[in-house]
Amino acid sequence: MSVHGTTPLRILVVDADPGTRADVVARLSAHDELTVVAEVPDGPGAVDLAERVHPDIVLLDPPAVRAGHTAALGRRARVFVLAPADDPAVQEALRAGACGHLVPGALTPGDVIRGVRDASRVRHGLSAREAEVMDLIATGRSNGEIARQLFLSEKTVKNHVNRIYAKLGVGSRATAIALWRGVLHPAAAGDRPSRDAAAHPRPTDSRTPPAPDKVPDVARGDTPSTTGAVSSIGRAADS
Repeated sequence: MSVHGTTPLRILVVDADPGTRADVVARLSAHDELTVVAEVPDGPGAVDLAERVHPDIVLLDPPAVRAGHTAALGRRARVFVLAPADDPAVQEALRAGACGHLVPGALTPGDVIRGVRDASRVRHGLSAREAEVMDLIATGRSNGEIARQLFLSEKTVKNHVNRIYAKLGVGSRATAIALWRGVLHPAAAGDRPSRDAAAHPRPTDSRTPPAPDKVPDVARGDTPSTTGAVSSIGRAADS
């Protein structure tokens, strides 16, 4: 995996309607940051398939949500519901751990990518400025380059980076980028803070079990692809 964000996000599409499923897959076919690794018409098939193809993102239709498959898939990938905002399945999915929803027929690649990053920001409580810095880190920019682009001192940028590492619970740029882009599931991001993050250690609770050591295998061959329109994220982030 490239730390500069060149590994495509692996997507599993779950939709009982063959026409909708084909349309979604077609919309995910031309972007170098996304690739559809599998499609399936139902939730039980999706859970089994996710074990084998290790998707980063699952696009799930309302029937699969109502059948109770959101939580199981959410333990393996970031889940987005393929439904408009007023569909009751959206709130049901968010309560079960989904990251947000995408509107079939209005999907764009940028919306899916932003949805993953917004989900990372919300989950880890990054401020708007920290998210802006993390976006630039994900493009491969150094602290000095980020400072010049945002008209900040390099020391200020380094302070932002320290806080980002602490909030994400990571100790390296590569792991932070993988987590931010969605190619590493939050449950697998268990590396220790580095010296860069030592000045702002992450609060810990002795009652909280450590994150699993196993990291999903994301280094398989992918084919470039594309996707779409995020309309909501489950919680509000700190600003």
